[in-house]
Amino acid sequence: MSTITAITKIIHTFSELLQIEIAYFNHEGLLVSSTEEYKKKKGERVYLPFFKKLYEHPITFVHKPGHMNMCHGCHFQKSCPSTAEIIQNMIQNERHYGYLSFVSFSKDKQQKLLDQQKDFMYWMEKLKEIITDIIHETNYSTSKIGTKLKQTEYILGNSYTLQNIKEILKNMKSSTSSIVITGETGTGKSLMAKLIHEQSMFQRGDFIEINCASIPESLFESELFGYEEGAFTGARKKGKPGYFEMADRGTLFLDEVADLPFHLQPKLLKVLQDGVVQRIGGTLPKKVNVRIIAASNQPLEKMIDSKQFRPDLYYRLNVIPIHLPPLRERKEDLQRLVPLLIEKLQTRTGKFIQTFTGEFLARLKQYHWPGNIRELENVLEYSMNMEKSGQLTESSLPVFLQNHSEMLRSSPKQHGALQEAEKESIIQKLDYYGYDYEGKKQAAAALGVSVRTLYRKMDKFEILGPTK
Repeated sequence: MSTITAITKIIHTFSELLQIEIAYFNHEGLLVSSTEEYKKKKGERVYLPFFKKLYEHPITFVHKPGHMNMCHGCHFQKSCPSTAEIIQNMIQNERHYGYLSFVSFSKDKQQKLLDQQKDFMYWMEKLKEIITDIIHETNYSTSKIGTKLKQTEYILGNSYTLQNIKEILKNMKSSTSSIVITGETGTGKSLMAKLIHEQSMFQRGDFIEINCASIPESLFESELFGYEEGAFTGARKKGKPGYFEMADRGTLFLDEVADLPFHLQPKLLKVLQDGVVQRIGGTLPKKVNVRIIAASNQPLEKMIDSKQFRPDLYYRLNVIPIHLPPLRERKEDLQRLVPLLIEKLQTRTGKFIQTFTGEFLARLKQYHWPGNIRELENVLEYSMNMEKSGQLTESSLPVFLQNHSEMLRSSPKQHGALQEAEKESIIQKLDYYGYDYEGKKQAAAALGVSVRTLYRKMDKFEILGPTK
């Protein structure tokens, strides 16, 4: 049973016993678990500054939700669906586990909370002890609790390409096959890898992420496969497990796999083929069950041609290819991405902004987003920090983005340059993959569009055949 499942089960047991609604939030104000009635009426996120005001108090009784000073700034201010709440700040042994809330949504339950405060505080303390025990027993990090969906949901959208990716994810939930995720920097490859892990049969194991570009070549082998005591000068006593052992029964994510040293690629291939790893200086091989996800923003096929990447390793990894399109090719998803990112950034900025003007969104759609979703998140964080009202407007955007939009409005040449860049990108992909139907399918996938859209763009730009 997973940590969150165990917590949910005990919360529902207490709720039925006490006839009260219960919710548990992590320290970032994200809902970990609750009764259905609570989730339906109050949602999955609280106004974090509200909780921060309670930080110095072990238990707070909120007898007029929405109408107290501590409620100022909350989106439920003056219209809170709850009639009374008891909130406990869950601190134990100097560790913060989040917040526990007992809630009533009716007058009779409100009276019950008022009349039996001491009893409810007793049971709240018992529930806190059980939840913290569950977290200790499973060695679960409170920073992970409640963040699973919020970290990954904004990758997805409603564009044709993203709908295809949804179908791929749905079809491979019980698969153990290796995956290669490709896409430009900032498209969310790491988040996609986490989403795949969380929806797979390996979700109970650890998700171990390695950035292949950040590990010195001399240390790569020992980091990947581990080492025994005395294997080399400076080796730790009792040795050290490698990433493969750490990811056993979980997922090993090889980010920027194109930077994997060439001489180590055969060793990685052997582990993938045999499912066995041997530490440096060791004599006993160890069986491991690891799901491999790799990611690259470089064209691995071209690296094979230039002898920089082994074809046998590539084909072993690239069983299920997933291409994440750049944001400029799926701007229709901004309508969904922006609200999700704004919600995510509420904690960081301390501002409960939920809406934006049509002009604000239009400005975002005019920009070409070279930094993709990562850049979009930075722009939204800036805007939320600058905005003084409860709604994002054009004036809160960074100056460079406002200037860019003005240039597009005043300069047809600028718009033409973007059109020419798009045309050139399509031609490059078609020249590489070919102009037959199969080549167009691959080019469309690489561009992150449907074959139908590719044909439409070819007609628009009058692309008829090979340019060389």
